[in-house]
Amino acid sequence: MAEKTNKLSIYLLKPSTSIEGVLRKDFQSIDLENGRFYYAATPSNPPTWVSSFFGVSLADVDLKNRSSKGVWFTEQEFEGETRIFALPFGYGHSMIDKSKCVDDFGLKVVLNVVNRKSIRKIGKRTLASDPKNTVEQLSKIGAISDFGIDIEQDLVEEITGQPKEAVQDIFGKNLVTGKVAFSISMKLDVEDIHDFLRSCKEFYEKDDYKDDFEFIDQVREIKSSANLNDRLIAKLKDDTVEGVQVWMAIPEIIEWENVSGFSFGKKSGDLLDDISLPEFKNSLTQEQLENITIDVLKRKRVAAIKATSDEEFNSWSVFQCLYCEITEADRTVILTNGKWYEIARDFVALVNQSYDEIMAASEDTTLLEAIHGEHENVYNERLAESLPNAIMMDRRNIRYGGGSSAVEFCDVFDADSNAFIHVKNYYGSSALSHLFAQGRVSGELFLNDRGFREKVKAEEGTHPFDENVSPVATDYSIVFGIISESENDLNLPFFSKVNLKNEKRQLRAFGFRDVFVTKIQRQKAPA
Repeated sequence: MAEKTNKLSIYLLKPSTSIEGVLRKDFQSIDLENGRFYYAATPSNPPTWVSSFFGVSLADVDLKNRSSKGVWFTEQEFEGETRIFALPFGYGHSMIDKSKCVDDFGLKVVLNVVNRKSIRKIGKRTLASDPKNTVEQLSKIGAISDFGIDIEQDLVEEITGQPKEAVQDIFGKNLVTGKVAFSISMKLDVEDIHDFLRSCKEFYEKDDYKDDFEFIDQVREIKSSANLNDRLIAKLKDDTVEGVQVWMAIPEIIEWENVSGFSFGKKSGDLLDDISLPEFKNSLTQEQLENITIDVLKRKRVAAIKATSDEEFNSWSVFQCLYCEITEADRTVILTNGKWYEIARDFVALVNQSYDEIMAASEDTTLLEAIHGEHENVYNERLAESLPNAIMMDRRNIRYGGGSSAVEFCDVFDADSNAFIHVKNYYGSSALSHLFAQGRVSGELFLNDRGFREKVKAEEGTHPFDENVSPVATDYSIVFGIISESENDLNLPFFSKVNLKNEKRQLRAFGFRDVFVTKIQRQKAPA
């Protein structure tokens, strides 16, 4: 056994990847008895700040940087199968293409080695609206429940914890970290690490983690997406391809009243009220459609044109604006905002069942049709006028909670049915999730905060409620109206369905009579 502790990061190459396939370029190498070591010559150079900040003032001072980097590769046999491990040293991790490594190797090893009560740090990505990465660390070892994980919408990508006592003879007592790589500090060296590597692969293949971390497999990003991209392209070329649904939506929240329209890569010509897959296909020649590729989708742009100046003020790649769901016998995967994710089958069924129940209960809820070219605020004005006893509240935000915080009470309040009506154009998961959260926030404040009711009443004195009396929640309902030009039934992005399910649960827990979702049909352009 090694005399000194070494900090090790261990990657497992994908079965079809060779050493040459994972290296980013040609490097110098040397054969060792137990593997092959690749390294890069790293000449000494002055730091850039020496000249950029100090000019020639430090010309005679000997300040040099040198960053060593190397990677050791070793092959191990597993029941007739040869697998390759990569262990980088120094800055050696920059020498390898991590997309050629098993993307959950380190995470799965750690999940099978630690228990839910011995966690120190997690890294996660939230998919609820605009994806965001978060790292949370406890001041001391604690339970996984001490972290703010939303098991339905968070991708846990990294975990640091202490090995269970039952495996400390293999992994020791020090903290271990798992992401793509498995990182550990151990008294191991090139001579005696081989049995340990075999143990790492053995623990990677276990499913013990499901006892403590069953939620991990709910949603996972798919790194190897070539086959999924192929199926997306096939659907774009031939709409009769089954098992694949594709549509388009702007991938982020925008101020629609400031948008005169959209175009696919051109600022001139007729602008679109909204983007759609048929409109995108119409922007292509037949030859372009027949030869479309993922690279083309990533290069082509969707431009938003500003209403006040006719200038482009935002744009996205077409690939970012595509939403795709692929359903197979054993799994469901989705493409959203340029990334593919796999969803656990039981979770998909639960979410879809909840959505179907909401839509069935909403069948009798209908709202005024939207006119072609009509912005949300204009539609809301017409909607309020069409109802016998309605109050227009769109863009009349209530400043509340200190600072510049503002809450939209609703877009239209129907005083006859005591319905809070919230309206939004159909344009992506993040915007719809924002819509549902808006309904929950205003609903909760209305029921529980007299100060908020007072400000609403001060903004619009015709509201029928008494701000000094706590409302009876069962007298009120929430209606979400979603404007869409599509003639198909309303089918929300998967994570919007998740958010809708969660927000409805909370609103019903507050006591609201019910939560409804209705499609607002937008009329098509005159022929």
